[in-house]
Amino acid sequence: MKKTILLIVAFTVGYLFDLLNIPAGWLLGAMLIGAFYRLFIDDISYPNLLFDLALAIIGISISLTIRVEMFKEVASYILPLFVSIITLLFVSWLLGKILAKYSNLDAKTALFCCLPAGASVMMALSREYKANLGMVAAFQTVRIMMLVSTIPIVAGFMTSFIPTDEVQGKAVKTASLVDMPGWLAVVFYLLLIGITLMLAKKWRIPIAPFLYAIIVGFLFHTFLQPLPAVPNLGVGIGMAMLGVIIGTRFDRNSLSEIKNIGWTSAGILLAFFFLTFVVTFVFYLMTPLDFITSLLAIVPAGAPQMSSVASSLQLDASIVAAMQVIRLLVLVLTIPMLVPFLVNRG
Repeated sequence: MKKTILLIVAFTVGYLFDLLNIPAGWLLGAMLIGAFYRLFIDDISYPNLLFDLALAIIGISISLTIRVEMFKEVASYILPLFVSIITLLFVSWLLGKILAKYSNLDAKTALFCCLPAGASVMMALSREYKANLGMVAAFQTVRIMMLVSTIPIVAGFMTSFIPTDEVQGKAVKTASLVDMPGWLAVVFYLLLIGITLMLAKKWRIPIAPFLYAIIVGFLFHTFLQPLPAVPNLGVGIGMAMLGVIIGTRFDRNSLSEIKNIGWTSAGILLAFFFLTFVVTFVFYLMTPLDFITSLLAIVPAGAPQMSSVASSLQLDASIVAAMQVIRLLVLVLTIPMLVPFLVNRG
């Protein structure tokens, strides 16, 4: 009952944030409610199925905006993406060195705190290499929370004075022209979500439900049956569920672990924030994308979250999702291979 009530409250606050035109309002509102409940009221957690369901809903909504011609465009961004990833990895490695030097953390723990390959991946590596798992979890959680909380607001603010290419809005309008009864569209949405969850359960890969949802939705929409865009309320449900789950992962232990490091942790986190804009600028110079779309495509804060923000800002969410998924897969595949050369198992 507590979990259900919290979801309803998170959804309501997300809805109010969206009405107030706060960037990624569904996501931010729900995330704040989840974090507040975990910090000040009680410990709570949700099953993995709810997290997978949220990713599937967001993935399906984005998949219906993807056009075949976008693949040619994405191919031209591969080189800029790899340049930005190498820059991100190198500077993250330097930040790990700095964190180890000016704190009481060992080199392995400091490195895993700073590498931007997703909290779950870094925690798994921490366990394997006998690093401080609690500290890595705390640092990665705070880093992701900081970026997810600030980047949407910064991006929304920047849209008021930086020109953007509103291709996402055109895609949504095109999808919305599909003539289909609302109840039938919902049936198709549920069918695609069900297929996505079954695939994700059978073949687990990083952010499986999100990735499979984009593939399944795109193939179905392009080759079998065109579908209207998922209504804002439907996307809001997925974003609110995702937000409250992220929020409830942030607890007092995370805060106390970070506080123990002192000002060094604050400096490292602030450096991550500015590093995001440096890497974005490199990517922006090498592509025809506008700066805000480049920012959302590059920031290491999660493909579903940043894709949702792009969609809410009427930007090209499909390009953002593609760049984020490729970035994550490259990091997930390469970092475990690089780690043995950077640290030892002792």
